[in-house]
Parts: sequence; C-alpha cells; structure tokens
Amino acid sequence: MNIRDIEDKIIEKLKEEIPELLVRGFPDKPSEFLLLHPIGAILIHYQGGNYSKSQSLGYVNQTKTAEFSITIVTRNLRSNAGAYELLDSVRAILTGYRIDGCSQLTPVKENFISENKGIWQYAINFSLTLPCIQIF
Repeated sequence: MNIRDIEDKIIEKLKEEIPELLVRGFPDKPSEFLLLHPIGAILIHYQGGNYSKSQSLGYVNQTKTAEFSITIVTRNLRSNAGAYELLDSVRAILTGYRIDGCSQLTPVKENFISENKGIWQYAINFSLTLPCIQIF
C-alpha cells in the first residue's frame, strides 16, 4: 500500500460519511486555497513517517508508522457545522478505520491552525502502521 492509496481511502471514507462538505487532498499550493464551499472543507495530506529497526537478519523487514493530517476549514467555530463538531465527527469516523494492508487508524493529536476573517482551521492527525519489506 502506498501513500497515495492510503490518502485516497481516507478521502473516500470521509466523503461517504460527510457528503455535505468538500473533501479532497490538500492543494498543491495551500496559500492559494480559497474556501468557496458554503459550509467548509476537509483536506487530507501525508504528514510523514517513521520506520522501526529491521526485524530480520539478511533482509530488511520493518514496520512503517505513517501519519496523515486532516485539516478542517470552516466558516464557524461552534455551530452545527463548526470546527469543534467537525473535529469530533472526523475523530469518530476515522478512529479504528482500517485500510487493507494497514493497521487501524489511531488519533495522534489535534490542534488549532489559524483563524482569518472568520475562516477557522484545525487539524487532527492519525497514524497507522504498515509493513516495509525489502523487495528482491
């Protein structure tokens, strides 16, 4: 399973569960992203990964822990489709969600990113593990 496939599965799951929002991968040029959706957006991107020590002699057999960030962009903080409610919804939807070939998604952290002219941004990060085995 590669990074793009995992990201696509997360996007697909969130689109299915929260169809009223724009759900997509993080834009290539984040500074140019404008929230045009009337309610908000959920943007997903790969945050990075860590590798375990090899678990075998003679070939590489590791576990990779990959982290994905889910950014919530919304026009309000506390109402029904506000940042707080969306953070809780995303956490509930993705906690324990399993993508083939990977462990279940586990929440790692969440944090405030910014507020600009009434547009609120928060992030919640999830990790999962997957095998990383040398190909011969």
